[in-house]
Amino acid sequence: MGGRAGSVPRTVRRHVAARPAWRCRACAAPWPCQPAKLALRVEYAHDPVGLSVYLCVLLHEAAADWLRLRPRPPDPAELFARFVGWTRPVGAAAERGRLDRLLDRVTATGSRRRAGPRRPGRVPDRRRPAG
Repeated sequence: MGGRAGSVPRTVRRHVAARPAWRCRACAAPWPCQPAKLALRVEYAHDPVGLSVYLCVLLHEAAADWLRLRPRPPDPAELFARFVGWTRPVGAAAERGRLDRLLDRVTATGSRRRAGPRRPGRVPDRRRPAG
């Protein structure tokens, strides 16, 4: 699990993927299992973007393994939720934080408006006929 594995308890580190099935070697749950997620969160506590990138690479490898083993393709939404989706902050507090940051950016750019050409109006929706 990288160079920082020393910060993860030894019992948790055993929850690794058994490829090509992508099941946990310790508990046989679909990987990443809950203990593996915990270990990854601890390992990447100061690099959440790095965790997402790492898991995106593993998602790609898991999809390739899936296609070699099974006749039908995997559901992309399921693979994303399993490998990457759990890394995103959830809950009202996280959503509120995202909205606060967005509002801060909007108000900061709004107060520093420069004189110059105006932005064009709204682009019409091309899915519906005009009229």
